[in-house]
Amino acid sequence: MEKEQKVTFWILIIFGIIYFCIMIPANLTGAETAEMLEVFEVDEYAQYPHLLHILTPGDGLYQTLRNFFIYLHYYYGFPFYFWSALSVLPLKLFTSVWPDNTRVIVCVLRQMLSVFPMVISAGLLTWVGTKFRKPLMSAVLYILLLTMPAVLQNNFWWHPDSLTLLFLSLTFFFLDRDKLCCGKNFFFAAFFCGAAIGTKYLGLYFALAIPVYLLCCRLEEKILTKQIFSKACLFLLVMAAAVIFSDPLLLLPQERAEIFRVMNQQTGLSGAGIFLRYENIFFENGRLPGWLTENYLCLPWLILAFVSIAAALIAGKSQMRTMAAVLLCYIVTACTVNLNAAASRLHYFLPIILPLSAAFPLFPEVFPSKRRKYAEVLMVILLAVQVGINLPKDIELMKIQLHREENSGSIALFHKLEADYLPLPEVPAERMTRVYRDWKVYFPESEGYAVKTDWDLASFALIDEWHPDLILLEKENIRTYGAPDVLEKAVDAVKMAETASFYAAAADNSIPGYELLLENNFGMVFRKVLQ
Repeated sequence: MEKEQKVTFWILIIFGIIYFCIMIPANLTGAETAEMLEVFEVDEYAQYPHLLHILTPGDGLYQTLRNFFIYLHYYYGFPFYFWSALSVLPLKLFTSVWPDNTRVIVCVLRQMLSVFPMVISAGLLTWVGTKFRKPLMSAVLYILLLTMPAVLQNNFWWHPDSLTLLFLSLTFFFLDRDKLCCGKNFFFAAFFCGAAIGTKYLGLYFALAIPVYLLCCRLEEKILTKQIFSKACLFLLVMAAAVIFSDPLLLLPQERAEIFRVMNQQTGLSGAGIFLRYENIFFENGRLPGWLTENYLCLPWLILAFVSIAAALIAGKSQMRTMAAVLLCYIVTACTVNLNAAASRLHYFLPIILPLSAAFPLFPEVFPSKRRKYAEVLMVILLAVQVGINLPKDIELMKIQLHREENSGSIALFHKLEADYLPLPEVPAERMTRVYRDWKVYFPESEGYAVKTDWDLASFALIDEWHPDLILLEKENIRTYGAPDVLEKAVDAVKMAETASFYAAAADNSIPGYELLLENNFGMVFRKVLQ
């Protein structure tokens, strides 16, 4: 690297380390017990037992390896669980925190699976936009990427989105380094594109971008027409090899069938909804949704990013024009997929808005050299203004995260129940107290209590089968699934009828055999009536 690039590199390294450390206190919250994970992030709670299983030794080497590779939770690819296991393995081998100190374990997972990959991704995307040749522009862009409120929120949970974004960013990085030659960097890009597919399918967003890249290579006369097909086939071959390398269970027929079953299930849920049907109304009254512009970029900056791509396509040099075309094709594909999904969640747009933001530095480059400096200064100012808009929201999000345990209605409900009513005097000492709870209702596993939850929600049939002494329900579920019109919105009206009748009864405090014991703004606790 040139001197200017080295200076930029070290500026970003220092900022990245500071940023990583700032996230630690917030990521120590919400994880006092494994059950507390479900209060704040249901996905973390679903993933956590599988991670423990991966790192559980078997009776021999074969069973230990089987536990490690047959990770069972096939909603995400093996790279997510592999890197998760690698991150916490030192805790298991060299400290006393394993497996009881959930707070420390989950903090390490959030830092290493969300914060660390995000820091690296932001650096790679900054390189794609600036090549580190403009320290001030690079620093402001890097800070912008990491201070978007959506990025901050993604840092607060243990999920594969940052790792997938890292693989996508590496794909852009190596395509940029390839310089239209279709050489080794092109195939490095293919490998990381495959890794992104193997982790969370998002490498498929390059489906249009890669053919366009090959066409640009031909138009710039870097490859021959007859080479386009062979290069495309090699790219697909390397990409497929990376998918298998990242998820070797695809080589096992039984596990491959289960992976495909889960994939098809997820595709169906994405298109229709889980329990209730709903349309993805992305444009609100002809406008972008507020949650997008408030948590990523304000509308003028979103427009400016697309203007930067358009300017590069019209007036940029060959390399810049090609990367702008690749970026545009990638974003069009990604937006098409997301806008046809059943729901738009905030983190779904991380792999769209962050790569799009890498286009900002392209705009000054299309100006003549005498005016370019002024354009660069203007762009730095505009990016700094967006950072200034983001920071107050970031500070508020950090405060919420730091105090979320003490402010949680779910945790408060449990503590009130524990202090005033437990143990239940009517339950014999020799029998465990049976508890049913909704997903986000906090009730940790403890001696003397058998706690049950169900991903398909409560119903009279489940209650009759389980005969719980206590039923803990979330008011949001009661409002949603006990509503009079819920069957009209249901994906499966027959199945939903059982759930709807139960939650409607809870809303009226008329669950047969139970009486309302306790409630707060979050939930309700019902106690079995003595016969």
